[in-house]
Amino acid sequence: MQTRSRLILFVTLVSLSLIIFSSSTILADYFVFESTAEAKTIGTSNSNIKNHIAKSTDIVVKGIDEQFLITDPSKLIYFTFDDGPTEYTPTILQILEQYQIKSTFFMLNNNVKKNPEISKAVAAAGHTIGCHGVTHKVSEFYKTTTSPRNEMATCGKTAEEITGEHVQIVRVPFGSFPHLTAAQKIELDKAQYVMWDWNVDSNDWNVNSSDKIVQSVLKQVAKFKDRQKSSVILFHDKAVTTKALPIIIESLRSQGYIFKQITVDDEPIQFATKK
Repeated sequence: MQTRSRLILFVTLVSLSLIIFSSSTILADYFVFESTAEAKTIGTSNSNIKNHIAKSTDIVVKGIDEQFLITDPSKLIYFTFDDGPTEYTPTILQILEQYQIKSTFFMLNNNVKKNPEISKAVAAAGHTIGCHGVTHKVSEFYKTTTSPRNEMATCGKTAEEITGEHVQIVRVPFGSFPHLTAAQKIELDKAQYVMWDWNVDSNDWNVNSSDKIVQSVLKQVAKFKDRQKSSVILFHDKAVTTKALPIIIESLRSQGYIFKQITVDDEPIQFATKK
């Protein structure tokens, strides 16, 4: 009887040992698998994180506009073009594209209608589209308290229908002084238009010499070096402007100037309005 009991006990112990050994092997394999899987997951996650950081860094670096690195406002240049679009606007666009410059075009209602494809090209190139009114006549544009606002509304509607760009930035014909009254300015403000004048006149509307235009612009811009003021240059979509523009750009760029288009966030240059 004792022998039989011992045999049963021995068999039981052997069976238990086999069960424990098998379980240990299974658990060991499981832990090895888990560790491997976790390592792969962590490695993938780290890789993804690194890639994400790299991509984010790229985005940040590419998103930095050199204009924000400027501490001297006088090194900032705004090119603006009035009375277009015209047959010369495509050439101006080509020049700006060549030098990777964004500018602002203050368009006339009827010229937008007359040259819809050129208007679209200005918008497609990423330039700012502003309005310059409809009539471009002092007697008509400044006729009543609401006539400037009404002309800008008409021009803005046309520009938006053709280019898809909503217009908030405007320039009144011949500048806001001495024709625009305080009451007319209030009406423009109420309609949420941002009015811009200029502080550098290229005289391309009055001079047919590209050399004279170049000298005039460079001389005027130089005056702002000591005043800590940005230059807003008045150009027009004209043949003589296309000849002067590359020389002006190369000269200013060699002096460290940066070019920028007007946005609604910029502080506008405005003449004083009469009472």
